[in-house]
Parts: sequence; C-alpha cells; structure tokens
Amino acid sequence: MKLYRIPITPTSDFITKLKGDTLFGQICWAIFYRFGQERLGRVLEAYAREEQRPFLVVSDAFPSGYLPKPKMPSRLLKEKSEEKKLNRKKIWLTFQELLNGAYTKAKSDKEIENIDRNDVTIHNALNYKTFHTGEGFDPHALAISHIGKKDVYVLLDESQLGFNDFVEVFALLGSMGYGKKATIGKGRFSFQKEEIQAIEVEKRSKVFMTLSPFSPKGVGTDTMFYEPFTRFGKFGGERAYKNAFKKPILLADTASVAAFDEVQEHQYLGRAITGLSDIPEYSDTVHQGYSIVLPLKELR
Repeated sequence: MKLYRIPITPTSDFITKLKGDTLFGQICWAIFYRFGQERLGRVLEAYAREEQRPFLVVSDAFPSGYLPKPKMPSRLLKEKSEEKKLNRKKIWLTFQELLNGAYTKAKSDKEIENIDRNDVTIHNALNYKTFHTGEGFDPHALAISHIGKKDVYVLLDESQLGFNDFVEVFALLGSMGYGKKATIGKGRFSFQKEEIQAIEVEKRSKVFMTLSPFSPKGVGTDTMFYEPFTRFGKFGGERAYKNAFKKPILLADTASVAAFDEVQEHQYLGRAITGLSDIPEYSDTVHQGYSIVLPLKELR
C-alpha cells in the first residue's frame, strides 16, 4: 500500500469534523455515485475479510504541515511537569519532529497560526404548510467551523482502487460536500492532483501512533496510550431514510500510541467494524476501524 499526503483547501464552512472514519464513509458513497454499487461492493467485501485487506485507510485532516502530538504521559514526552497547563496547548509537531521524537518542540494553535474557529448560528425551523414557525418549531443552534488549509493522509491499495480513480472520487466528494448540511453547500473543499505527495516512511518499529480513530481490538499489545472516542454514526446517502442511526462504536481516538515488545512492521492497525444495524439490507455496511500509523522512537 502507498501512503499519500493530500493538501486540501476548504471552499466553504464545515459542520462535521474532518475525522478519518467519517471521511472513509463519505468516500465510499462517492465511489458508489461514480462507479456504481458493484465496484463499491467488490472493494468492501475484501475490506471486511478477516485477513485484513483494506483498499483504503484515511486519516483525520490536520493543519497544513503538522501532525498531532502523541497522547502519552508527559514523562514519556519529556515535558516539564511544572508546565502542564502550557503543554496541553502545545499539540502540533512537524512530520520529522514526530518521527524523531522531538515532542518538546510541539507548538500551539497560535504558534502555527492555525485559523480554525467555531461559531454558533441560530436557526428556526419553518412549517411549510403555514410558512410560519410555531409550536414544535423552536429555535435551535448550529455549530459551524471555519477552517484553514489541511493535510489528509491516505493509505491506498492501488491493486483494488487505482490512484487516478481515487483522485476522481475524492474530487467528487469535495464538490458534493462533506458531512452535515452538505446539501446546502457546507463541507466543500478543493485540491490539486499535482500537489499530492507520495511519502516513504519506515514500517518497522516497536512504537506506532495512529492518525485517526481506530479499533484496538486484536492489536496484540497490552501497552497502549489513548483517549476513548465514541462514534454515534449515521447512515448517509440513500440509506438515511429508513433508520439513519447506526449502533454506537467505542474507539481509541486519533494520536493513540501502541507499543510492542518486539519490532513489528505496520502501515496500519485496527480492523473493519461490521454489524452496525439490525436492518437486514444494511448488513453489508462497514466502518473504518483501521488507522494509518507512523513509527515513533522507542519509549524510554
């Protein structure tokens, strides 16, 4: 599998956070719309097999040029204990700083000039029979994110989904919009094919960090550092109308760290997650429980 970094430029506001597992699901819908049900079913069938053959693993979106600091105790990050409050804000490292274990060089949003901000707008539902608001049509708040340029990392098995086909699908997603309120223009982004970079990373290490939420079940180590993340997923596209809600999933959040006793070779960790709905015709639904991993320096 090949690892790529895709710089994206948001062209609208976002409602839904750019998390890897949600991005994967949206890409699957884009494959469905562009290449049809048969092509999507073929790659998802291999994706969910026990021998683990994901055709694609997608990361969260990170500020351009940066990656998150590992979610490990301060002593393992070599941080000063008396600067605990400051250390909580220093969450971004460059690619090389992360791989080299230079965790004390982490920077805050302000230091990297991250322009992301959240606003809340007030909306009021309208009764289209009377064209008035009324009982049961109360005001509600909508959280909107204004974000800057991002990097998304994808691990692609080009024997299952070719690079050019993936680029076509990802461009379709950017034009359709990502996440909630995409139908009214939210969640849109653009990118340039020539700016996509193939990245060579050492696959062998004792310690790995994840780039998206993932399922730690069966990883094969008792030494993990992570924050729990509960995904309350919803069906999208043509499956949003019978019962939109999926079963909740408990995951380990982005920047989790898995440490092994011996040197291992990994490009990703985790597994595909199935059984997300009791509706028989939705039984083929899968959730990205995989995550791209990067090798870290051995813990001391």
